[in-house]
Amino acid sequence: MKSDSPNVRKIPAALFWSAVSLFLFYLLCQFRSLDDSRVSGWQDVFSVADPLKTVLVLVAALTAAFAVSLTSVAERKPVLFLFVLSFIGAACFWSEPELIVDASRYFTQAKHLELYGIGYFFREWGTGINAWTDLPAVPFLYGMAFRIFGENRVVIQALNTLFFASSVVLTYLTGKELWDKETGFFAGLFLLAIPYLYTQVPLMLVDVPTMFFIMLAVLTFILALRRGGTMIVSAVLSIFTAAFTKYSAWLMLTVIVVIYVVELWSNRNNERDRYALRGMIVFFASFFLISLAIAFNHDQMIRQIHLLITFQKPGMYRWGEGLLSITVFQMHPAITLLAAASVYFAFRKKDPVYIIIAWIVLLVIVLQIRRMRYLILVFPMLCLMASYGATQMKRVLNCRFIVFSAAAFSFVIAFTAFLPFERSTSAENIKDASEYLDALGVRTVEVLTPVPRTYVMNTSAVVPLLDLFLHKKIHYQYDESSFSLPEDVETSALRFTWTYKNPSYYQEHDPAEKRAVVVVSDSAGDELPDAVLRHTLGYSQSRTFTLRDDAYQHQTFITVYH
Repeated sequence: MKSDSPNVRKIPAALFWSAVSLFLFYLLCQFRSLDDSRVSGWQDVFSVADPLKTVLVLVAALTAAFAVSLTSVAERKPVLFLFVLSFIGAACFWSEPELIVDASRYFTQAKHLELYGIGYFFREWGTGINAWTDLPAVPFLYGMAFRIFGENRVVIQALNTLFFASSVVLTYLTGKELWDKETGFFAGLFLLAIPYLYTQVPLMLVDVPTMFFIMLAVLTFILALRRGGTMIVSAVLSIFTAAFTKYSAWLMLTVIVVIYVVELWSNRNNERDRYALRGMIVFFASFFLISLAIAFNHDQMIRQIHLLITFQKPGMYRWGEGLLSITVFQMHPAITLLAAASVYFAFRKKDPVYIIIAWIVLLVIVLQIRRMRYLILVFPMLCLMASYGATQMKRVLNCRFIVFSAAAFSFVIAFTAFLPFERSTSAENIKDASEYLDALGVRTVEVLTPVPRTYVMNTSAVVPLLDLFLHKKIHYQYDESSFSLPEDVETSALRFTWTYKNPSYYQEHDPAEKRAVVVVSDSAGDELPDAVLRHTLGYSQSRTFTLRDDAYQHQTFITVYH
């Protein structure tokens, strides 16, 4: 009985923090109108989800979190535990639709590689392949995945889930390398305490893979300085790859310089020369490779950077989200509070290593970046800050259970509330229509996109999303003269859809093949234009998909003629 006494003594604290979690959920529900998230705001989410169901699941999850926190299973195999837990958790969200139309760009870029090969992909990047403000690293990986495993959405979801789970592990390893196992382990669990992040993992976007490559660059560079050898090569390749995932990664990669300075400052004089040499090798090799790649794509990248400065940068302020939404509703408040507390502890301890994890977060604060999707790259470092704060307070708080309960709380919110809401949006029409079309006895699907009535988004950008879900051949003829551009196109968040043109491979078709006709529109029940009606002569309307939501400006409705 004595051996059980330590665990028994933890029960009151666990009950207290469980009550705090339930009260927190009540508060967030009561004040959900303050959440202005553009993807999964609580006010929109709980217009669909049932709060009572969430509470019941939350009680069970907190109980399970307490039971796991009492065991030593996680400590025996921390890497395996964190990887499996995060992979399974993220895989639970594979049923969500493609919420963000930007996925059409990345799918199109990846499909070019799948169809025409690696040489064509890099040769035509930015010319034959429309690149908008994208960089090629992640679309290249997506295209290679299609080429190896076949063109299927589950391939991308599995790859992104692998990136996410690996990011959790990298966060743990970084914390372990900088301080100790406990700091790393808490940080890894805190990365599972961001409900918003679960909603992004299954999507064919670049943010989650970019988060992985930045953390890989950080960890490999630290190891390159401290151990040398093959880690120098790994660091060079990781930094090079991270630099071509997303332009915002360039800003985040300034942490490499910070790591270099801190490591030199923190180590004894007889090691500094060795650290300095290793760091300079990584810097020069990385800079050479990055410069070489930029030289081959100089004109295209200059145009992209100009677009980022003139369109994306001003747009960040128009599309921003509130600080309360970011730090309280879309991530567990414990992360925010403990990260803030960690600043005090780091100053009190005069810990120079802390600057490494605080640097990227400081950049975000100074630059006033207030959109959750753009902050995904920052999450691992923010979680390391929160973990640092938690380990400094473990004498007065049951930090172990707090971390486990935060992860449990956030998963429940994401799974019982965010996911049902996302599946109730009009984006679900694309997924449902594709499943219906796959069941029909046709080989080709002809897609028509009439002039959009609302003029929020060009519906032709939906064609690649249909292709992502569909296992049939698509025929689509783009008529760029069929409508004019909207007046606010220069400031529209969906500006790329008005300049985007679907690739020529959709124009290849056999007129004799049995086909279905699909009409994609942004308004349900409107009379179709004469040109569309002529295409549907001889077909009967077999199914309409008109799921509507009030959360997003644009809606996607689909009618199938067979």
